[in-house]
Amino acid sequence: MSDILNSENRTVQYNGPVNSADFNLRAEQNYRDLVHLYNRSGILDQKLSEAFERVLKDHHFLSMAVLDLEDRVKALEYNSESEYKKMSIYTYSQIDVASFVGDPIFAVSSTDVLSFDYVYNIITLPKLQSSSQSKLKFFDSSGAQVIPDFLETKVDNAFAGVDTAGSLIDTTPIYYSFLESSDKFWKRNVIVDTPSAAGAQIYLYVKIPSSFSGSAASNFLSLIPYPIFGVDIVSIEYSADPNPNLDINDKWTPLNFNRLYNNQLEATGKVPPGGWSTVGGDIVLNAGPVGFYFPSIEINALRIALRQRNYTTEHGKCVYTYGLSDMDLRSQKCLDSGKTIIKFTAPNNDTILNVEEVIPKIYNVPEELISTAFNYRVIYKQGSSYTLDPVPGSTSVWIEVTLNKLGDGTAPVLSDLIVNYT
Repeated sequence: MSDILNSENRTVQYNGPVNSADFNLRAEQNYRDLVHLYNRSGILDQKLSEAFERVLKDHHFLSMAVLDLEDRVKALEYNSESEYKKMSIYTYSQIDVASFVGDPIFAVSSTDVLSFDYVYNIITLPKLQSSSQSKLKFFDSSGAQVIPDFLETKVDNAFAGVDTAGSLIDTTPIYYSFLESSDKFWKRNVIVDTPSAAGAQIYLYVKIPSSFSGSAASNFLSLIPYPIFGVDIVSIEYSADPNPNLDINDKWTPLNFNRLYNNQLEATGKVPPGGWSTVGGDIVLNAGPVGFYFPSIEINALRIALRQRNYTTEHGKCVYTYGLSDMDLRSQKCLDSGKTIIKFTAPNNDTILNVEEVIPKIYNVPEELISTAFNYRVIYKQGSSYTLDPVPGSTSVWIEVTLNKLGDGTAPVLSDLIVNYT
């Protein structure tokens, strides 16, 4: 929206102020506009400075993440122990429902298509946004996001490392972590003379204002660490106490309370950390955006442990930076079932004789219930038509995926699909 100008547009040529009152009015209007422009310039300068800082720090840790991924890919390329060749989901463009529109056997209704989350890179049941509700995001009648007084937060830094009482702290408001604006994020800079092997560690407490956000039942938590791929999420816990004090004395339960995929390293980052029997085994190191679906439970407070092991050097000081952005806790409503079709193309001009096995990666459902939450069909193409019968020599196959809600209401999350073929 354009700003309102105080200075009037005088359209009479060669006609200046005709008396002192007119002259003073014009000078006052010009002054007000100059002050407004000066203030706007300061605000823009601050926003640019914050955005530039975020870009620099995110870029630094993204570069480190890319190097790590390159090493991992090389290790996988040299791993040829499996008797099968493998394919997996690597891009959203593999979702190919459009090719089957009008097909009498494989067409998927638009209302039944599984949802793909671009931020968290997961496939979920079709969402019912109109009946879903956030517990941490509030908006006024004009649609602008607001932070109400009743949204309580607290920081506890009683840990080993550099983030301790008396440390030099440069921070933005904690409530910035709930805002959807890209130039507003919660950052906590801990500035010290010498680094520490323990890094910087902190607990973030958030009290859920259930009386203002409807039911206390929630089933989805999402957050984006700052800097992205540069912060460890040590644990995520919740309290069902009716009046939590936001301290260690509240009854805290791991969000992964049933210890799903206990000590299975491939599940790290796919299950909320802090629930495994091995302490620290499920810490999400250098975390990117994360989103966790879980059975609907009563949550009146959250406790999130963050850790920063790395630091940057600025003006001879060691600066440990961590924080969050776009955090949300939701009661996310979904359909009971949904489908999608994913295309897999053999690499390096290879051909597919037969699909031997399809393995879903679903980490919010117990292993014994995977067959309830997931089923599939393998589709081959023969000429211009599609068939369930294997077509030797195919360069591509399509996997029709069906996800079903569990009896306790858990909405399964498909993180990947491994296709073993010969």
